[in-house]
Amino acid sequence: MKNIIYAVKDLFCNFLNWHGRLSKQGYWYAWLGVFIVNILLLLPLNDLDVLQTNKIFFCAIRLWNVITFFPMLFAAMRRYHDIGKAGWKVIIFSVFGKISFFTGIILTCMTLLVFLFSAGADVNMSGFFRLMILSIFLLLIGGVLFIINIVFLLRPSDSIENTYGKPKPFCSNK
Repeated sequence: MKNIIYAVKDLFCNFLNWHGRLSKQGYWYAWLGVFIVNILLLLPLNDLDVLQTNKIFFCAIRLWNVITFFPMLFAAMRRYHDIGKAGWKVIIFSVFGKISFFTGIILTCMTLLVFLFSAGADVNMSGFFRLMILSIFLLLIGGVLFIINIVFLLRPSDSIENTYGKPKPFCSNK
């Protein structure tokens, strides 16, 4: 538990810092800390009788995710530096991957809904198939970028100094 608290504290101390390196252990402990807070904010949502309380906790979850977006993005950049990769690549693999994936999901749902609710009307099947191919393509691109990002984040740290500095082992004694 100390490691998680230290990692989340380090995450917010380096809020907008993309310089330097971050160990694999430090990154994943910070990620786990952010995830645990998300779960703790979700627990009160089990009571479906109190609609106003659900809105408050839903807004709290959204606020927490907005607050942690940039610190986690810059932590991932430092993690990329730790394996000798350029930090800007995390924007391509993580941010564009998520945008592509969720756009594919939205496009798939909208296309299927229009197709399902157009019963009795003439439907341009070639247009439907083009939209479905585009949405599948977006889903695949997002999935591939997500997998590449995870592979990079799970790689072991460079044990020697690289162009981004000396290795900084994760320390839980601070």
